[in-house]
Amino acid sequence: MFEQDEAPFVGLGQEAGAEALDAFFARTPRLAVAFSGGCDSSYLVAAARHAGVDVRAYLVRTAFQLPCEIADAERLAAELGFELTIVDADVLAEHAICANPPDRCYRCKRFIFSTILKRLEEDGLAGTPLVDGTNATDDPARRPGFRALAELDVVSPLRRAGLGKDDVRAASRGLGLFTAGKPSFSCLAVHVPEGERVTAASLKAAARSPEVVSRLVTRNAAIGVDLDTVYSADGVVAHLVEGAAGATAAGAPAGGKAPNAAAAAAFGGARAFGGMEAEGVR
Repeated sequence: MFEQDEAPFVGLGQEAGAEALDAFFARTPRLAVAFSGGCDSSYLVAAARHAGVDVRAYLVRTAFQLPCEIADAERLAAELGFELTIVDADVLAEHAICANPPDRCYRCKRFIFSTILKRLEEDGLAGTPLVDGTNATDDPARRPGFRALAELDVVSPLRRAGLGKDDVRAASRGLGLFTAGKPSFSCLAVHVPEGERVTAASLKAAARSPEVVSRLVTRNAAIGVDLDTVYSADGVVAHLVEGAAGATAAGAPAGGKAPNAAAAAAFGGARAFGGMEAEGVR
């Protein structure tokens, strides 16, 4: 079990600079990607497909994610023409995760990747290498998820190729991916104080926070959505709102007005979040 005072654990699958990306693709004719719609996993899917690899993309959808992240994943799948399998998982039923202990990220990563591995078995793809978008810039000391990757034999080809975030963004621009400039998002649970139980209510509150709304505005600008479009706090967490039948569809703008004072304040400081990277979608 991961403990905060342990030295960072890095598995062979996350060994930085161990293998060139084209060499990995050449020896891996089929792989499954833990896909999020973020910059890193988007480039990984695109690069693998460009190399002729048979790619299966799996996205685990939980209450910890903003629905606009799912929308971005579906958009990239449509633009590149690959099949995206979305697996719904009830993370709020996972007591060990939602108790919000110091190692919540580790527990959540194990839950996410274990869910994908189980689905691979159900799809008749047991034994297919599972890869993720962890890159060489990611710091194991700040990302407890590294231990989960090692324990479940997940491989991080971008990191093994020595590709950092700037490299991935540059390569993504070369392939014309709309995710090239997309900022990284931490999951909503990151905004719930450690030790405070993670619930639908606390996640909804996190989605309304100035930090999250500000980053949404930055995302809009990065992927070509009008900077003046602010996502309604209810709209971006429609799956957390009781009676959400009339809520805005996941990822869809809810109008040009900030829904509350917090969102308005976040809008004013949106540009300040443009260069931040956090534990989040790869």
